[in-house]
Amino acid sequence: MRDDRRLENQPADDNLDLPRYADHGVHPMVSPVGCQRGFLLALEFFVNDGKPVGKTELTWRRWGRIAGPLCALAVYFVFQPSISAFSVPAGASQRAAGSPVSNVNALQQHAERTRVTASLAVWIAVWWITEAVPLPVTALLPLVLFPGFGVVRFQTVAQEYANKYIFLFMGGFMLAIAMQRWNLHRRIALLTVLSVGTSPRQLVAGFMLATAFLSMWISNTATTVMMLPIGLSLIELFQRKTDLSGSAGLEQSFGVCLMLGIAYAASIGGMATLVGTPPNALLAGYLHQRGILIGFAEWMFFALPLALVLLITTWFLLTRILFSLPAVDVSTGASLIRAEWKKLGPMSRPEWLVLSVFMATAAAWILRKPLANWEVLSDHVPLLARVDDTWIALLAAISLFLIPSDLKRGPFLLDWEAASALPWGVLLLFGGGLSLAAAMEESQLARWIGSQFAEMGGLPVFWIVAAVALTVIFFTEITSNLATVSALLPVLFAVARGGDLDPLWLLVPAALAASCAFMLPVATPPNAIVFGSGHIRTGAMVRTGFWLNVVAAVLIPLFVYSCAQHFLPFRQSNSP
Repeated sequence: MRDDRRLENQPADDNLDLPRYADHGVHPMVSPVGCQRGFLLALEFFVNDGKPVGKTELTWRRWGRIAGPLCALAVYFVFQPSISAFSVPAGASQRAAGSPVSNVNALQQHAERTRVTASLAVWIAVWWITEAVPLPVTALLPLVLFPGFGVVRFQTVAQEYANKYIFLFMGGFMLAIAMQRWNLHRRIALLTVLSVGTSPRQLVAGFMLATAFLSMWISNTATTVMMLPIGLSLIELFQRKTDLSGSAGLEQSFGVCLMLGIAYAASIGGMATLVGTPPNALLAGYLHQRGILIGFAEWMFFALPLALVLLITTWFLLTRILFSLPAVDVSTGASLIRAEWKKLGPMSRPEWLVLSVFMATAAAWILRKPLANWEVLSDHVPLLARVDDTWIALLAAISLFLIPSDLKRGPFLLDWEAASALPWGVLLLFGGGLSLAAAMEESQLARWIGSQFAEMGGLPVFWIVAAVALTVIFFTEITSNLATVSALLPVLFAVARGGDLDPLWLLVPAALAASCAFMLPVATPPNAIVFGSGHIRTGAMVRTGFWLNVVAAVLIPLFVYSCAQHFLPFRQSNSP
């Protein structure tokens, strides 16, 4: 699940211009460039023992560039689908009425399109897995390959890059940038940590809770980078003071616990909302293509309890089982957090305004559907029936450009210079994944894949869900989570349809599992960032992450199997 916001080929010099963040008190590492540099730093330590990433990465990518087209050619010559698996479109059937030869020709054309689509899909998947070129560049391939090889028209592919859920994520990103610009996210984090307590266990819990909450709304990478220096300062104070005197092993355990807790909480928190992590929004966009609508509130009511249980379980494993931490109070921790809180001073007008927009947006996302279904209100306010979550997100984003931070002379809460830090590459990846799915559907490749799994319908649903979750969790340890989900969604949808299963049984656990790669430093940006702190060894992360992967592989199927039907739009006739 490598960096889902990764921006390749950024300049490496240390004199990067970051005034728009520094001017507003935001740590430079919270910027997209800073996040990328922190990720690459950790990657260098892991891959090449602290030396610059060079031959290892370049060789992998160079082979990937060659392997993509070669694998496509191999699939084209080996894959020979039978024409019996396809159907002639209605228009073609009418034109060919009374002409069996024409029908056969039409079916052969469909089989050929399916071969070509399968070949090109493999090419795209190989480049995504190997990162042969930057992931957003690979996401542009469908615009070139599918129309160029006659699979679908350019318009059919291009329209997927304007899917409504891409704009939902864009609006969420702009709201997050405004929170970071005025340092509101740091205030929320410190307040949360102060509210929990000052024993080592409570401090880890406070950091994890604050990180998870922020990750529900802003990038898990930016959240980790923001929490990291606070955590490192706390660890340093523990080493200097006498609160833990004579317990060097305890100090080390606390440092490992805190760093891993921050990284894992950043990944877990994103699972709770549609805007928390890209795979969730991609799932919603893909299902929307097929007439299945998942709203912000529906997803949150289902996924938030799962995220909370996984977060609590992670904290318990870290502080009670894998690393035993005491429950006694530590005055050092409290003094540090209070000192950091005092540095922020009283809340500024921009912070209050951004907080107001944030609260109003979250409330609108959660209450939109209940209010629209309330006939007394909806009859007098017809707007409630016309708006959706994307409309709310864009309204919030636009309002940030219109509300001044100071009525007399201040800038607006958000300007384009700050907003241009949007992760455009992630938005392109959304479009690439959705266009790949559209091409597979249009060419009937998805139908062919589904026909190969017609016997799967007799298998127990729970074990199918568990197999999907387990596979995705361990697969995303070495691949980009967004690229993996982009490639898997159309395949899993076809498999579900072939086995006469509701597609949500397979797609929902796949999207959730993509956020649960905890073993390797390069599995997620948060893992890489905390690994670069120097407080964690690879072996400790692998051992801890393995058990958390197992826990996630158990919890996700249990929640999907037992709870998802109550909140998500499953077909009632297809219950397990």
